[in-house]
Amino acid sequence: MDSEGRPIGLVDLTLEVEEGQIFGLLGPNGSGKTTTLKLLLGLIFPTGGSGEIFGVKLGSPEYKQRVGFLPEGPYFYDHLNAVELLRFYASLFGMGGPGLDKRIRELLELVGMWDRRDIRIRNYSRGMLQRVGVAQALLNDPDLVFLDEPTAGLDPSAQIEMRKVILQLREQGKTVFLCSHLLKDMEPICDTVAILSRGTVRKIGAMDELLSTDTPRYVVIVERPSEAVQSQLASLAVAVDARDGDVKAVFDDQSAALDAARQISAVGAKILHVGPERRTLEEVFVEVVGGE
Repeated sequence: MDSEGRPIGLVDLTLEVEEGQIFGLLGPNGSGKTTTLKLLLGLIFPTGGSGEIFGVKLGSPEYKQRVGFLPEGPYFYDHLNAVELLRFYASLFGMGGPGLDKRIRELLELVGMWDRRDIRIRNYSRGMLQRVGVAQALLNDPDLVFLDEPTAGLDPSAQIEMRKVILQLREQGKTVFLCSHLLKDMEPICDTVAILSRGTVRKIGAMDELLSTDTPRYVVIVERPSEAVQSQLASLAVAVDARDGDVKAVFDDQSAALDAARQISAVGAKILHVGPERRTLEEVFVEVVGGE
């Protein structure tokens, strides 16, 4: 909203997504993520500027055969089962023939729904609905897949499985465009991230660049160390941070970190990680959007 309380939509939005990467669009509720998706899908049209997908103007039907889409909170005809649902969407693409049965099975196996293919959608859990929604989005073997909050409402194990599916899509050479506000799901899988706030891209870049620190330091993370090991770490490191039982020790240079890791490993401590210090995506996000 502007100073007079009017909606501002998107302002000077500029995005470039490279082929074969996982691109994450992040932002608080109301930041413009869904509006951006609708523009890219040709469901609404910009009042100014221009854009292209596969070199084709936004909204053109030419690129839509090469695109898959899973909306947030998808609605499907709930009297169908998974196979019937995918057959229905296949008919919209003009797909048919003996190869369709094979394609449907491949997709339902990919998302872990083949063994539950005969269950009616009205009896699906939220996780099952998301899984079959991903299968629907991949039915036409798209080169570009738009996923809006694909892990929202899933339990932790289902979130892990969903991330594995998304990584598999990248391995297949597909481009994945993710919209989400679940930062912990995005950090391990995205190649590039854009942070959107109040309709404007506030920060964009490769994940490694965004999470790097201005002053290069190194960390050693130890799993639930004893008090003696914590004391030893504190005497060796420039800073120590304990979270959820694990301890992160920070060092000014790599040799000091490696030396400390050797010392505490010698007394039986379990080392989870040794490497350059990185910020979390959550820290970057809060820094960019502030209290919004």
